[in-house]
Amino acid sequence: MKAAIYARYSSENQSEKSIDDQVRVCKNYCKEHEITVSDEYIYVDEALSGSLLNRPGLQTLDKAAENKEFEAVVVDDLSRLSRNNHQMLTLVLKFNYYQVKLISVSDGIISDDENSKLGIQMRGLINELYLDDLRKKTLRGLEGQKLRGFSAGEKVYGYYTKPVGELKLNRKGQAKYEGMVHKINPDEAEIVKKIFKEFAEGKSIHKIATNLNEEKIPTKRNMPGGWNVSTVARILKNEKYIGKWNWRKSKVVRDPMTGKRKKFTRPEKDIIPIYREDLIIIDKELWEKAQKRWQELKGTWPVSKKKQAFYQQKSYIHTSPNHLFSGLMKCNSCGGAIVLLSGKGGGYYGCYNSKRKTCNNSLLIPRKRIEEIIITELKEKILTADNLEYVYKNVEKLAAEGFNEVPELVKKKKAQYEKIQQEIQNYLNFIRAGNLSKAVSGALTDAEKRNEELKQEVESLEFQKENSFKAPPKEWINHRLENLRETLNKNTASSSLALKELLAPINLEPVLTKENDFYQLSSEDERNFKPYYVAHTKIQTLALLDEEHKGSNWLHWRRVEDLNLRSSYDDNGFRDRRIRPLCQLSKIYAVNFGSRTRFIG
Repeated sequence: MKAAIYARYSSENQSEKSIDDQVRVCKNYCKEHEITVSDEYIYVDEALSGSLLNRPGLQTLDKAAENKEFEAVVVDDLSRLSRNNHQMLTLVLKFNYYQVKLISVSDGIISDDENSKLGIQMRGLINELYLDDLRKKTLRGLEGQKLRGFSAGEKVYGYYTKPVGELKLNRKGQAKYEGMVHKINPDEAEIVKKIFKEFAEGKSIHKIATNLNEEKIPTKRNMPGGWNVSTVARILKNEKYIGKWNWRKSKVVRDPMTGKRKKFTRPEKDIIPIYREDLIIIDKELWEKAQKRWQELKGTWPVSKKKQAFYQQKSYIHTSPNHLFSGLMKCNSCGGAIVLLSGKGGGYYGCYNSKRKTCNNSLLIPRKRIEEIIITELKEKILTADNLEYVYKNVEKLAAEGFNEVPELVKKKKAQYEKIQQEIQNYLNFIRAGNLSKAVSGALTDAEKRNEELKQEVESLEFQKENSFKAPPKEWINHRLENLRETLNKNTASSSLALKELLAPINLEPVLTKENDFYQLSSEDERNFKPYYVAHTKIQTLALLDEEHKGSNWLHWRRVEDLNLRSSYDDNGFRDRRIRPLCQLSKIYAVNFGSRTRFIG
């Protein structure tokens, strides 16, 4: 009878000699029972768990059995085939269907024996229970190490592990420390802080990863591809940087067919909270800013067509703008986005749906002209020296009211500081008298720790008292406002996000005919009529001004210089597709009609 041999050793027992021993036992059995085994029919799987079904050696064996290349399969024991009872029974049924009998040497089981059915069932159940028991013991040991303050094998960027405790020999004769503890890696911690800071300021994850690669900063595992979007994203979502080293947050389930691992979140009641103040890298304020931006980013990532999204897909430009007004303007005709289409000298904004032939609004707007005029308006009408001076003085007033409590608090902390110093002196006198004990030593250590904390609090309060907030002079504010455009362009993404909060979406309504005009045009105006836009916007800055300061409120302005959004036509009245910017025009005037502003030349 021709037979094949299958052998496997698992990842729990990384011993290559195990394969040789299994094959040797199977060959001896075949020799004793006059079974022929050729070397080409010896199938092995190395370092693969018995819970997996998708194993190269096992799949090849299955295919050969289906082709009837042998009459029997010999294994050292049934656990070599699988430690999952369902999988193992399925394999036995498949071999029976192929008319190939299964021989387990150590178990003394032959599948074509009528009395083997119970033995196969019992051995399969025992093998599966062994795997479950091993998993539980491993998790129990790891959990114990975590609760004792040791590492459970986590490799987190920003930290390194250090061996602690007594060095002992384990059962295998290997030298092992009591455990490993995490410590902050100063160099990596600075990179983590930089990633959080840049992300909170509005820089895209892709740009952060690109900059890290350009600076040749290595990753934790020195991956050949360097930093990528997923690596940076995992850092930005990792609660360990704020001290939360919670255990049993998730569990990993392996697909029995492919071997792929998938992570699932555990119920709240199963999570073991662990807080490590000594491992905090990111302060709470910066963490909250980063998480707030994550919420804003939600919906900007590509979603698979097969996977139903629970949120509306957004454009990536919504959270990572390239220009000051990217993603801020909407077409009033169709509700679509006004995007940068094409053109020289900075390009032209236009309706994206018009480009797709689903909207009849084909007006284009020079980007540089919009930026120049809107920034000028912000500078002259909203971000004025008077308005900012008013805000600064109110902040100074509120800060002064808060600092009124500081002198009393300093006095209270100093009294506590002097009291704890006297307590420490009493402990020292007690020890000098020869009365040393563990309780006294512990109490002295606690008192010294409280003493150091109070000392730092007193120094901090005194610093606040001497360095309270003062409003800057008006000349300093004017100097800062002079180069507002340059300041905004230094960090375009952050500036654009700030302008989006200030201006809200700007709806551009195209006015293409004279019938849409608000008031009578002269004969000269009629001859020179060109299409234009009416801008609908809502500026939310009133919270900075009280009733007394309402006199300079922009809502009361009736005559302002504003946007020239007209397209160009040639002398015959046909539209010029090149859209020349009308730099030769004189001042532009606007009249406020409630929430609508009409722009005319």
